[in-house]
Amino acid sequence: MAHWWSTDDITVDWLAAVVGTVDEFRVEPFAVSPTSVTVRVHLRSRDPSCPASVIVTTARPDHTGSDEPFRRDHLFYSRPTTLALRTVAPCLHAHLDPGRREFWLVLVDPGPVRHGNELVGLTRGKAHLAVAALADVHATFRRRAADAQWIPASEPIDHRRLGELYVRFVENFGERIDLRDLTVANRIVASVDAIVGHREQTSAFRGVVHGDFRLGNILLGRSGSDRPITITGWQGISWGFAAADLAWFLGTLDRSMRLDYGDTLITVYQESLGDAAPGSLESLQRDVRDNAFVCLVNVLVSWAAAGPTPGSDELWLTLFGRACAFLTDLDSSRPVGAARSVMTYVDPTDESAHPARPGGEWNETWYLDVADPAAGIGAFMRFGVGPENPDGWFALAVCGPDIPTVTVSESGFELGRVQSVRTDTITATHVPVIPLAHVHVTVDAIGTAHDDPAGVSRGVGGRPVGVRLDLHWYTSGDPYQYDLTRVYEIPCMVTGTISLAGEGLPTEPIPIDAPGQRDHAWDGQNWWHIQWFWLSAHFEDGTRVHGVDIRLPSLPSISMGYAQQPGAPLLALDKCRLVDGDIGPDQVRSMTYALEPGSMTMTFRAVAQAPQRTESVRGSVSVMPRAWGEFTRSDGRRGVGWVEWNTGSPNL
Repeated sequence: MAHWWSTDDITVDWLAAVVGTVDEFRVEPFAVSPTSVTVRVHLRSRDPSCPASVIVTTARPDHTGSDEPFRRDHLFYSRPTTLALRTVAPCLHAHLDPGRREFWLVLVDPGPVRHGNELVGLTRGKAHLAVAALADVHATFRRRAADAQWIPASEPIDHRRLGELYVRFVENFGERIDLRDLTVANRIVASVDAIVGHREQTSAFRGVVHGDFRLGNILLGRSGSDRPITITGWQGISWGFAAADLAWFLGTLDRSMRLDYGDTLITVYQESLGDAAPGSLESLQRDVRDNAFVCLVNVLVSWAAAGPTPGSDELWLTLFGRACAFLTDLDSSRPVGAARSVMTYVDPTDESAHPARPGGEWNETWYLDVADPAAGIGAFMRFGVGPENPDGWFALAVCGPDIPTVTVSESGFELGRVQSVRTDTITATHVPVIPLAHVHVTVDAIGTAHDDPAGVSRGVGGRPVGVRLDLHWYTSGDPYQYDLTRVYEIPCMVTGTISLAGEGLPTEPIPIDAPGQRDHAWDGQNWWHIQWFWLSAHFEDGTRVHGVDIRLPSLPSISMGYAQQPGAPLLALDKCRLVDGDIGPDQVRSMTYALEPGSMTMTFRAVAQAPQRTESVRGSVSVMPRAWGEFTRSDGRRGVGWVEWNTGSPNL
């Protein structure tokens, strides 16, 4: 039988027919699946409209099985509904002719990405984005169900074939399979008809089903990519029980990740569906339970389809064990993920630095601020390591309505487990005196004063000044641990002194006694190219409010935070959304946030500006407008605090 048309058949003439005039091209390997081969094709063209590169997927040349996977891929990418998906690479050209054994897809190149890998795992933040991306797909097709008649129905599960695959799997792996997993798998395979029958009687949400939604079919965006998540592998698309995709994804996660974060991911999915959500969170949890058996089915079917490939045994054994563990946990009457972690618990040992995780996107930062209207001064400090400054960077700003904006910036120094900075122009220490309760900060540095704060963001030099800080951050509320990523926030009261030396600056140390905030973040992902709006506020009645509104380039916005009144439990916010603002490239003049629960709004008016300019080791620049000022709640109460806008610079 003749081979299928393959990436080896790509020519200049073929490229000209599908993407336009091409003078030269170069093929780079991208991905291989049991049925297809995907490459990145770099293009050189005299035509300025020609893309610099495209992604081309073809059949494996020696593929001898059914052409149904290619039919479904072609159906998916050639339909208008697909173009509405923000988490899928747009298709430039799709072709299928089984008689001539021709199949290809030409997709827009998503840019720098990392292929998901179940053995490597992923961070909480990336898991959050992946589940939100899945919800976006399901919601889009639900809203346009009338245009989805082309999607084939899910194939019924053949219990005889499943039994045969299971026997082959056990014979292949033998004693490498845990006996406890065999007990679970034996029960599921033997009773699969009854399990399917029960599912058919439920009112579970029907919709589009990806069919193999796991890390292996997810591209994780890096700095410069078109989207943070790109979903691939649509050869199993069908119309069936949508919760099967979510159950399969949860079942492929490392057990500790699922137990700690599984229920949160279900909530993220439900909230990301928005008005397309078919029912309550409780009904979704039941649907995930009813579809959890799919995890074991998918492992056996995917293992058989992939065939023996070098190094694949560990993957399939791991996924088999995770699927069985998922089913075991459900039988133990545990929640779908586990009991949700107490959101306010923070481990005191996390005050210290953490060992970097592999993957090249490690971030760890510490942040502290204070705003003292009575003294007419505010300050913030942020330092740490990141993908763009792996050797360490430090930023400090002091500003007020009657003084210039004074900044200190340094990079390229070693930042060890003890949080201290020592260079020719700066000495700074950050000492957790009592973990989660008291931090002492000292700074002695040569800084730069700017009468116009915009000069900071534009890199315009100011005049040199001396800067000294001796400040203490004392915890004044409950520490708050994010679910989304490894970050905790702590409301504080701040005491000590700030001293400035130079033209137009106070001649005496300025005593500080005012509210502030501090946080510590550490995770294996690069958030710097994503846009966010952040706030921290302290009100006259003692209420502390913190929130962040994260704007993703191709996914629904994410917001979170807390509100805490004196003597009352911390209230986690479902939403903290920026609804209005007067924000320029250099300054944040005003912001209005809507908070839920409570239907409260808060308006911020800037008193002083302190934009943060960060330069990477490659010379690229990110600017983060920041300001401190006054907050006014919809109930009339007033407060003070800081806001920032990370512009999501594509350079980082």
